[in-house]
Amino acid sequence: MEGQINKSAGNVEIGIRALADSLGEGLLVIQQDRVVFMNERLAGILGTTREELAEKDLNQMSLQDSVLKEYLQVRGRRERGEDSFVSQEVRISLENSRTVFMRNRSSRIEWEGKAATVHFLEDITLRKSAEKQLMEQKEMNSILADTVRRILASPMSLNEIAGTVLDSAMNLTESRTGVLEIEDESGQRVLERRCIGGCTKCVIPSVLKSLESDENLMNLRRPGRIDGAYYLNKTLPVSEDCRLASEIKNILRVPFRNESPVFGHLILADTPDTFGPWDLDNMEKIAEVLNLALVRRQAVDDLKTAKDKAEEEAEARSQFLANVSHEIRSPLNGVLMMASLLQDSDLTQEQAELLNVVLFSARTIDRLIRDLTDLTQIRTGKITIYEEDFNLEDLCRHILESNRPEAVRKGLDLEYRVAADISHFTGDRERIGQIISNLLTNAIKYTELGQIRLDAVVEDGKLRIDVSDTGIGIPREQQKEVFGLFNQGRIGRRADGTGIGLAVVKELTEVMNGRVLLESELGVGSRFTVYLPQGSTGGVREASREEPFSGALPEVARILVAEDEGVNRLYMRTFLEREGWDIDEAADGVEAVSLARKHSYDLILMDISMPRMDGLEASSQIREIQPFVPIIAITAHAYEEDRKRILEAGLNDIVLKPIDENSLKRRLRRYLRTS
Repeated sequence: MEGQINKSAGNVEIGIRALADSLGEGLLVIQQDRVVFMNERLAGILGTTREELAEKDLNQMSLQDSVLKEYLQVRGRRERGEDSFVSQEVRISLENSRTVFMRNRSSRIEWEGKAATVHFLEDITLRKSAEKQLMEQKEMNSILADTVRRILASPMSLNEIAGTVLDSAMNLTESRTGVLEIEDESGQRVLERRCIGGCTKCVIPSVLKSLESDENLMNLRRPGRIDGAYYLNKTLPVSEDCRLASEIKNILRVPFRNESPVFGHLILADTPDTFGPWDLDNMEKIAEVLNLALVRRQAVDDLKTAKDKAEEEAEARSQFLANVSHEIRSPLNGVLMMASLLQDSDLTQEQAELLNVVLFSARTIDRLIRDLTDLTQIRTGKITIYEEDFNLEDLCRHILESNRPEAVRKGLDLEYRVAADISHFTGDRERIGQIISNLLTNAIKYTELGQIRLDAVVEDGKLRIDVSDTGIGIPREQQKEVFGLFNQGRIGRRADGTGIGLAVVKELTEVMNGRVLLESELGVGSRFTVYLPQGSTGGVREASREEPFSGALPEVARILVAEDEGVNRLYMRTFLEREGWDIDEAADGVEAVSLARKHSYDLILMDISMPRMDGLEASSQIREIQPFVPIIAITAHAYEEDRKRILEAGLNDIVLKPIDENSLKRRLRRYLRTS
């Protein structure tokens, strides 16, 4: 039996010896800490000979971190048969400082009748080197991606861009010295430098100029795909200006230029290893990122310049419109007020009809001015929505009566219904009135026969306003267009007007967190529906100007009217004297202050734009004389900043020109109440 075992072991040895030199792998047999067999392939990998390692004690070998040393720890277990066939990767550091990586597969065998371990070792050094390069490239790509994100994801100054790019480039190449030179569009140089010693003046740019003038050195450089990009692995002397070193190892340069007049270059030097093609490729990618950043920065600068210019132009247009609006409103106020006084006089039927035409035309001009003003305020972000409690039914009735003469002239029936539970509503009275007025005017304009109807109800907690007509209707394909600016549709004849009324309706509704819908059928009519939240627009809350009037207006009151326009003074005197009140007039602020020193007033109506002294200054001086007298501004300045300026100056309230009698009466009731 023992002879059979020895014979079997001998067969194994013979088989291994026969196989050893035909393998492309290294083969090693270890027994009791000694090398008992090695093939030529493994000896070549380890840089030795089979004879040199034959019978050598592993404990006496000088191979550091080698697979042989590692096997000393596991040999015993394997020789005792405790381990099965094992595969692993190991690193072998040789005496000549060379490192090889091997994949080892080992198992227990019988060698000369005793336990041993056989090892098959495959040289995977090239594969490990490729894996290392792949990992390094992934790390580089990660740095590149992070650089792109940091530069392009948020706006940066030119200095911030340069610093970020230079830091990334130096990290990627492990360069100790880096310089990034940029000339901006104005020709001003921005010099960002990173140096191990933080030198105030880096000599690398001058070294580069000297290098590029040396034809022999330039013949040794390795160019890149970008014109002017290269690297040179040479030890180069530097001038005595550098206090850190007398020479640098290696240099790499990548220029960059984009469509804007921005030029510069990236210089890297003094690396622990030589530069390679991959370094140049990565730096060219960095340069492309930098170009993108500079293009983006230029675009942001151009966009900001265009935005600032557009805002300046919008402000100029807004101011121009405000001035024109004021100049138109003042004479328009005179027309409306005189026409209003004429209405209360004895007129023939023909005179009354002609007067209605005058009033309708004047109110149309007033509405156009208001629409243009509001549209400008909305689109420049200057509009303010106010919330107050008001009588919705009174508002609807007043708007209908203002439009009734034109409806009667065309033979149209004009009706309205306001649900009892919403007679009193919370919202912006002026804006809601403007929406209703524009919708009614539009309905009258496009209706020749039949009726116009206004309905206001509460639906799902929101105010619903319906204005329906029996007019020409709007085709389905044009229904979205009617809310556009200057759009009047393309059905039938061109109607009078500017085509901004419905645009104002839509934008005012949306500003108040509402929405507007249209249902229409060609030849049948149209219905515009507006939904508005009650008291939830986020607007500025105002005290109610519709407070119940339980007392009586004073039978005697003294009122000062300060107004430079004679027509306006005539209207207000006539209107106020009907109540039996005493009226004093001032043509400017100086006269108003003088009268306030002589007389005590129950209320003052103050124009804002007057010669010699404006209404704000006059009000300020009057407050020192009569601190508690109510002062109401009468003004054509309709912009929100004007309103804010007036109220901050200490005036109690505002009535816009052209003066609406109902608006003026509400203020008089509020400030002249008696107990």
